[in-house]
Amino acid sequence: LGNDELHNGLLYLIGSSSENVEFDPINGYAALRLLTEICRVGISSSNSVVESTQTKFYSLLECFQKALHALEPRGESERLSYIYAVSNLVASCATSTEEMSKSILQDTTLLHGWLSLLSRSSQPKLKSAILSSLSQVIEPGIWREEEDACTRPSDYISLSLYHAFGEANNQKDPTECLLASAKSPFVEERLGAYNVLRAMASRGCCVRMLLLYKGEDGNSIFVEWLLNQDNESTNEGRQAKYNIVESLLAADNIEGLISTKAFREMQLWMKRGPAHTTTIPWDLATE
Repeated sequence: LGNDELHNGLLYLIGSSSENVEFDPINGYAALRLLTEICRVGISSSNSVVESTQTKFYSLLECFQKALHALEPRGESERLSYIYAVSNLVASCATSTEEMSKSILQDTTLLHGWLSLLSRSSQPKLKSAILSSLSQVIEPGIWREEEDACTRPSDYISLSLYHAFGEANNQKDPTECLLASAKSPFVEERLGAYNVLRAMASRGCCVRMLLLYKGEDGNSIFVEWLLNQDNESTNEGRQAKYNIVESLLAADNIEGLISTKAFREMQLWMKRGPAHTTTIPWDLATE
């Protein structure tokens, strides 16, 4: 984290603006992936290192942020590298100093380049990568199998990133954008949307916003979509929706936000597992 020579060499290869050089066509993306890994490690390690190393790591984040502005990824592989680079940079800045958090949240160019789904209409894997990377920044805990504590961004930063996602997609409501992806015919995109919804459901400050979300027609679209078990046929998708229900039920006092019938259905789903389906009375099924 504090190796200046390594940092400078990697930044040089990706065309650091401070060095006034172009992106290396041969080794540039390898350097980008290594810088991304340094950011990822720094998320959990920066607070446990000596102050001098921490200062050098924060300096790297500032230079990396500037260098990413000049990047013009082409093709799926380069775009995936860019998505992971920006998301890990954002996660590192969001859990560092207040000044760096503010700087990255105000960097609409990078946030839009990372979070926009508009230019990837026929690329469900890229959409899934964007959505899953957003979920990892908002709530990193859902991606950890271990019970050890992880560094989480503040509620303010999580909500700011969620709204930035909507702004990057034609200034739409972010929940509306997620539900659109959750209804996609492509399972990869649906799973990505489920990951973000689970991350939001795992943040206490966001539960009310999700459960009370209403569409333009005035219906409780989120709750209706969640409890409609006919809209997901894959085992992976059913497990993902089950995880959302599990996160919601772990929150405090959600009974007052939804109908008694919806709450009991969630409890029943939780008890019976991901494969649970609502049974239809025979007299209704034969009418």
